[in-house]
Parts: sequence; C-alpha cells; structure tokens
Amino acid sequence: MTKKLPGPAVHRRAVVLFTAALLLGLGLPRASAESRQDEPTSLITSPGYTRTSASPAPGLTLFTYQNPDDDRVVHVLRADPDAAPLTVESTAGTSGARAEKTTDMLKSTTGYAPRWPHAGLNGGFWYRQGDTLAFMGISVQGGVVQSASCSAAGRGEAALIQHGRPYIGDFTTHLAVTAPGAAPMPLDGVNRHPGWMTGCAQGSGATADRSIGGGVFADASEIIAFTSRFKAPTPVPDADARFTEDDDPGAEAVVAADGTVLSLNPNGRGGVTVPTGGRVLQGTGTGADWLRAHATPGTDLAFEERLHDERFGDDIPLDSSVDVVNGHYPLVHNAQYAYTGQNTAVDPRSAIAVDGPGRTLFVTATGKSGRNGVTLDEFARILLDLGAVDGLNMDGGGSTTLVVEQAVVNRPSDSTGERPVADSLYIGHGGYGHYAD
Repeated sequence: MTKKLPGPAVHRRAVVLFTAALLLGLGLPRASAESRQDEPTSLITSPGYTRTSASPAPGLTLFTYQNPDDDRVVHVLRADPDAAPLTVESTAGTSGARAEKTTDMLKSTTGYAPRWPHAGLNGGFWYRQGDTLAFMGISVQGGVVQSASCSAAGRGEAALIQHGRPYIGDFTTHLAVTAPGAAPMPLDGVNRHPGWMTGCAQGSGATADRSIGGGVFADASEIIAFTSRFKAPTPVPDADARFTEDDDPGAEAVVAADGTVLSLNPNGRGGVTVPTGGRVLQGTGTGADWLRAHATPGTDLAFEERLHDERFGDDIPLDSSVDVVNGHYPLVHNAQYAYTGQNTAVDPRSAIAVDGPGRTLFVTATGKSGRNGVTLDEFARILLDLGAVDGLNMDGGGSTTLVVEQAVVNRPSDSTGERPVADSLYIGHGGYGHYAD
C-alpha cells in the first residue's frame, strides 16, 4: 500500500502555524504595534457578553457569544481534526451556474444522509449575470479553475482547501489556450459573460466603467472559457443593456474533453451546452478573431491552468484534491491584526479562520432579530480574541449562513430567510469507508 503524502496546503499551513507560534512565543502583540494595541477588546470580551457552548458531534464545538442588552450575536463553530475524524471541504452545489442554499449544497455532497456534512458556512463573493452567477474572483473546484483570479495585485485572497485542511493565502490563476503553430492566447475569465464583470477586474484588458458605478469593469475583447460545471446554456450577446462591450456577436468554439474542437460558430455565440469534461470558448473583439483563425473544427487545442501562491512564490499543482474559495480582506495574518480596508459598514459577517492548535473556525456575527452585525475592524478583533492565526472575511450581509447538523443557527438578514449562494465551505466526515462513523 502506497502512503499518500500531504499536499502543498498542509506544508504551507504548517509553516504559517510555526511562524505564528514563534511570534507569539517571542511575546509580540497579536495586534499590529502601530494601530491596535491601545484599542478596546472585541465585542465578545466586552462587559455583558457571555459564552455558551455545545458539542454537536465529536471534535466539534459550537460557541455562542451574546449580551441580553445587545441585538448582536457571534457564533463560532470550531473543528478539531485531532479529536475526531473531521475534514474541511467546499462545494458549489449541483449547478455551478445558479445559486443554491448552503443547506441544499451540503445535502448534495452525498446521497447517504448519515454522511451529510456536520456543518457549513456560506462561501465566496459572487454576483448575478442575467439568470446565472459569476464569482467575484478566484474559484477552483476539484482541481479545475471555475473562475479566474482578480488581476489586481493583492486581490487573490482565498482559502485553499486540500486533503481536508484549509490554508489561507493570496493566489493567482494563469490561464491560456494554445493552437498548433500559434503563441499561447490568454483566457480572460471562466464561467462568466464576456464584456463585463463586477467586484474586480479579470484579464489584462478590463477597465473600470464609471458610467455604471463603482466596482464594475468592462472589456470589449475577451476569450471566456465555460467548463462543464456551468450547467446552463452559454450567454447570448447583448445580455445586459447597460453595456456595449457585450454586444459583439463574436465567435464560439465547442471543445471536447481531449482538446479537439468539435464545432465553431464564427459569427455568433450563445445557447450552447458545454460537453462533459470539455469546454466552450466565447470570443469577442480580437478574442473572436483568434477563435476564427485557430479554433476550426478538428484542431487540437491545449489548455494551461496554473495556480500560483503569491506568499510562497510557487505554483500549486492542480489535482482533484484542490479547492479554492475566494474571500475579500484578510482579517488576521500570522496572529496579527491584518485588516487594511476602509469599510466601516455594520453588516452581518462570515469568516473562516485557523487557530494556533490547527483547528478550523467558522465564525458569523449577525443580529438576533434583524439586519445587524459588526464592522470589518470589529470582526478582525473578534478573530484575534478567538485565537486565530489566519482569518479571512467571506461573503456577508444576507449571504451570511452558518449551518450545524442541517439547521441554520444564525438569523439570516433577508426577510425570505436563507439566501442562495455560489459556494460553501463545510466540515465533513473524515476517516475511511462509506459507513464509517
């Protein structure tokens, strides 16, 4: 029997935990020396707040911090993989193109109910494009890139999940397609409409579109790849009246799992189903010109997908063990306060964190009776008081959802209850065997 060696995430996580332990052992303050030492402690350690705990399953502890005179409540689900066979994973549900509730995503991970995950947390940031969704930054599922990273430096914040353990870092994707006799052609995005994007620029040509508002970017010349996880017809031109960049009929190539071009529509795009294991390439502007010239039927295309760790400066091999879930704003790094943004809004919040002993934390801060929460500065200090070594802010607001044993434990702020989301993190059953306890 061959022993399976730990993946890159395990080694990187060990380095991070060792560094944090060394810093704390030297007596350095957990908050940054110039900005946080003289500030008050976090919400959960303020007067009037009490902590209760429950153990929903071996190795899991659910903590609740609340004050009878305050509408806010903090839930912390802590998973200790040394105390029980637990594994951290992620899922994008069954569609990959449309949002689903976290509770439904967890149930879709297996048809055997006793093996449904113990707990789940809503995942990364996303936005709607017509009747489908797009990730606001990087997404990897089962070693396949499902969304490109943001092109701006420092916007690859994400949780890498591998072999049941999370590693929080800064990651970039490098995507290209190559045809015989041609130089590699960069892919601008994955599983989104050509022409525009929200939240962050993807690809080299995207520019801010100030006519729409902050955080919207446009690019009239792109090649977008659609994977077989995109279980919806590919988008048609002029799908959004706000933009002219998506008006180009462009071109569309259908590519088999082995890279062979099955068909090419040189003068239009949209309404195509992605073949199993294959791709569909949509091009606009110069991207459409490249497809017309190099993606004729029968051509063998080669695809390059690289995942780069900006912290350690090397590539992480993409295999079926690798998932990546995007976040925005590191809150804690190496047991130090790390939030550098200017967002002062009070909103429901979600975070994934790892503490000194290597336990995974799912954390939410919400209201008890309505839309309430904390600022990101407050949220960072909560994670520090929980002993976090690394912590990442995930999608929040109405998306904030913490599920424990198939029940939502926080109060979602949407009047309709739990909001469908793009992906979720979860704590599942480890060990071996279909019927393992």
